[in-house]
Amino acid sequence: MPPQPPPQEPSTADWAMRLLDGFDLAIVVCDERGVVRQVSAEARRLAPGVAEGGSLTDSAVPELAAAAARGQAAFEASAGGRALVGRRRQLGGGWTAWHLRDVTARRARDDAMLAERARSRFLARASRQLGLSLNPTRTARTVVELAAELGHAATVVLPTGEYVHGVRGATPQVGRWTSEQLPPALVEAMDGTAGGVERHHAAHFGAHRHVDLSRAVEAVTVPLRGAEAPGPALVLWLSGEAQAVEDPDGEVLEEFATRAGTALAAARAHAEQARTAAVLKRGLLPAPLPDVPGLAFGAEYRPATGVGSLGGDFYEVVPSGAGAAFVFGDVVGTGVEAAVTSGVVRQALGALRRVPVEPRRALEVLNSSLLDNAPVDRRWFVTAVLGDAEVGVDGGIRLELTGGGHLSPLVLRRDGRAEFVEVGGMLVGALPAASFRTVEVDLRPGEVCVFYSDGVTEARGGADGAELFGAERLAALLTGCHVMPPTAVAQRVVLGAQEWLAGREHDDIAVLALRAAA
Repeated sequence: MPPQPPPQEPSTADWAMRLLDGFDLAIVVCDERGVVRQVSAEARRLAPGVAEGGSLTDSAVPELAAAAARGQAAFEASAGGRALVGRRRQLGGGWTAWHLRDVTARRARDDAMLAERARSRFLARASRQLGLSLNPTRTARTVVELAAELGHAATVVLPTGEYVHGVRGATPQVGRWTSEQLPPALVEAMDGTAGGVERHHAAHFGAHRHVDLSRAVEAVTVPLRGAEAPGPALVLWLSGEAQAVEDPDGEVLEEFATRAGTALAAARAHAEQARTAAVLKRGLLPAPLPDVPGLAFGAEYRPATGVGSLGGDFYEVVPSGAGAAFVFGDVVGTGVEAAVTSGVVRQALGALRRVPVEPRRALEVLNSSLLDNAPVDRRWFVTAVLGDAEVGVDGGIRLELTGGGHLSPLVLRRDGRAEFVEVGGMLVGALPAASFRTVEVDLRPGEVCVFYSDGVTEARGGADGAELFGAERLAALLTGCHVMPPTAVAQRVVLGAQEWLAGREHDDIAVLALRAAA
């Protein structure tokens, strides 16, 4: 058997091509005349038509052929559903190599990541913007403006009879609806029958003379769930155009609807609280001061500040005999309960004035009533001063003050002094055997007696915002103010307390000033 010739070793070029094929690298090598000399298997797959001995202009990828013809160094192409990029490298001697890459999967991952980031940014921005207002209509406008980024337009239908509609990039408009105008899909979304995100043909919603739905081809309804039913519902109108925030599975819309429903529920609750507080405050406002010969009155009242804040300060003056009878008091605590208690106390004292009951006995009856009618888990405490002012023949006033634990009134004497009058007495509504005391105070013509609530003395301010205004500072403020009309005296007290507060929240502030006509 003749000897076999030794196998030939592959050339360097063959080894290089085997290496490229082993790593699935798409490489095309061309000589100085542009003739293709080597093509890896991956390059043949990505650029059909390219073959050894041919030209790059024969490629089935137009962008590669154009780049080769124009001498470009790079190209990008979309071919056969794939994203393709190519870079040219000089090899020396006029030879060149093209490196081709399929970047479809990478770009899909990048696009998915960018889309997810956009969705996350949208939801984060939605949370911030939805929390900027506690006005229901304003919050609904924000919901519409944000939701329109998920489609062509959006509509929020509120159970109060309002709707808010807006097209992406335009200012939302507010209108009214009636039950006859609502399609069944919306009724179900509002009353809780609908389970969540539901898709409908836009034509099923009919036309609306105030809302242009001509471009909408699909309507997506979703309840904006809150604490009550029926609740608001969102309609997202889709037109087939690209969305500002892509949401192919509706997951972003569902999460957004949850946040929007929470924001609308909070706005509705706040609006209801504000309406309740406004009604109570109007009912608690003191009656106008009467005209009484020989007496001059001045009063100031500042309701408590803060969301839903209410207080229990009260005063009332009525003509009586040769002068006037009055009450000045404060329910311990704040909020709706204090406001309601204040109304109860005022009604009780008003009824007791109509029967011949002396002030001390009136406080005893009020004390028993508060103890008997207070809730089981708490007490109703009240501080009060009942007063009778009788004008004397010399123009002076004899004050009979019966105290129920209220702050000591200030008397502004004609020599400029401001002195406290200790009335005393026990807190009303605290103990069954509470005792109350009566003192008499004489005001000479031109002198003033000032009653004030703890909203003045307990106003917090100063350098650290925690120091109390206090009784001493109040006395210093009113020293020498006996020459002022009682209205100006009351205003001076309120302004002094507000200046001390420097814009901070505060309890009710009430002041009543009584002056013996000079």
